[in-house]
Amino acid sequence: MDAVSLLQIGSAFLLNVSFAWLVGSWFARYWIQSNGTDRDECEPALRKLDLLASGLGAVCSAVALLAATAVMGGVGLREACPMFWMMVSSTDYGHAGSIATLAMIVVFSVRSLGSVSHVSDLVVAMTLTAFAVTRASMGHAGEEGFWTLTLAAEAVHFSAIGLWTGAVLVSAWFTLNKARVATFEIGASDRYLDLMSRAAMVAVIAIAATGIFSAWHRVGTSDNLFHTSFGVTLLVKVALVLAAVAVGGYNKFIGLPTASRSHSGVRLVRAALQFESVLLLGALLAAAILTSQQPPSAM
Repeated sequence: MDAVSLLQIGSAFLLNVSFAWLVGSWFARYWIQSNGTDRDECEPALRKLDLLASGLGAVCSAVALLAATAVMGGVGLREACPMFWMMVSSTDYGHAGSIATLAMIVVFSVRSLGSVSHVSDLVVAMTLTAFAVTRASMGHAGEEGFWTLTLAAEAVHFSAIGLWTGAVLVSAWFTLNKARVATFEIGASDRYLDLMSRAAMVAVIAIAATGIFSAWHRVGTSDNLFHTSFGVTLLVKVALVLAAVAVGGYNKFIGLPTASRSHSGVRLVRAALQFESVLLLGALLAAAILTSQQPPSAM
């Protein structure tokens, strides 16, 4: 794998992680309030992490455009630099990439203002929705046109993965961190965990439905699934997602009831969420690799 491919995959992966965090933190703000906790207590820390995620997302989006320029031109990264502006300004892919980059800049700008209001939350939600649709159009689903069922399925799939992964990341590494859990009263996190679990379940259902449709559309036959690099990578992604579903199922039916009775139960839930987050990050990496490969249906 050459430097261009590594840059393409790495930038796509980090961009997906940034999007997932921003979606998760958006919902977490309301789930935290549902427990009766003042949102202002967590807002400064969440805002800093959002700034990091959106800033990283903007950079990775621009870098991904440079990598795409090199791929389209069949040249190295250095030779792609003079071609960058032409690709961005004169191709549909460049236009979409510019919109995705701008979306991350808008989220960064809103969060940097530091205002906590329904208006700012609405702007961020609309911007992230536009980002999801735009990113979906830049993948294999966008090759058939913008107003297609294939693209709609990919946009829902991308958004659902972002919601699930983001909810798990924010819960595992921020909301339920050791210092914060130590201040909780027993049962204080019940409402938050219940809402997070429900959101994850809805996301999993959406991922399964759209994933099956997209896999059938792009892979076509079982032979393509098992005997092409695209198919094998897809199988790895599915295996990671199924493992994450199993961990999430444990949390829902065993972990959450235990968490409502003791602090040790909350710690077990956090540990399971951290393991689930690693599996989901692996699935995001597999998804980034898939974007650099041609699906069998296109060959």
